[in-house]
Amino acid sequence: MTAEVEERLERLAQLIAGSPHNLVGPRDRDVVRPRHIDEALAIARVFTFRSGQRWLDLGTGGGLPGLALALTHPEVEWVLLDATRKKVEEVDRFIVELGLQNAATRWGRAEDLARRDGERGVYDGVVSRAVGSLPVVMELARGFLREGGYLVAIKGPAVAEEMRAARAAAKPLHFQAITSRPVPDPERSTVLVTMRAHGAPPARFPRRVGEPAATPLGG
Repeated sequence: MTAEVEERLERLAQLIAGSPHNLVGPRDRDVVRPRHIDEALAIARVFTFRSGQRWLDLGTGGGLPGLALALTHPEVEWVLLDATRKKVEEVDRFIVELGLQNAATRWGRAEDLARRDGERGVYDGVVSRAVGSLPVVMELARGFLREGGYLVAIKGPAVAEEMRAARAAAKPLHFQAITSRPVPDPERSTVLVTMRAHGAPPARFPRRVGEPAATPLGG
């Protein structure tokens, strides 16, 4: 990692911690770099992002993991999606402040955006952190993924309890090759769950706004 990238990561930590929009909890403001940014960067030790790919950060919140990965992977295009407008506007400010040329935002609900031309079935991958249970994340992500695209979900150690439902949800959503691996050296215990899309997004998914969370698949 170059000194310039390191400086920009530190600046990102400062921007997130100093935001008036409570992008992290009060107790996390002093540990944004080790607890949040370094966790995001650790993903790349487990999963390889390839030059020329286009990735979506689903439920980016304050810009993580998308902005951290955009800083360290300038050869990849990153689109950061969130349903909360003030968070998207704040992430837009961060993008300008950091001088990122490979990052952009989307505001809206995944259930709606995943059905729009130019968004449906066009992404090489979707990364998600702290959005919901695995079946919910899978349904929200699937509409964005092209054939062979990857879902990469950052989860806590309790993810083992979600895996049964995730494997059941995989069939109707057309996911395969589900794996879970520990992320090395994060400040807190973290697991990376990956899976690959096969075929085009199933026509009936995602369901209407709110349905994936209210009645998750695989339950």
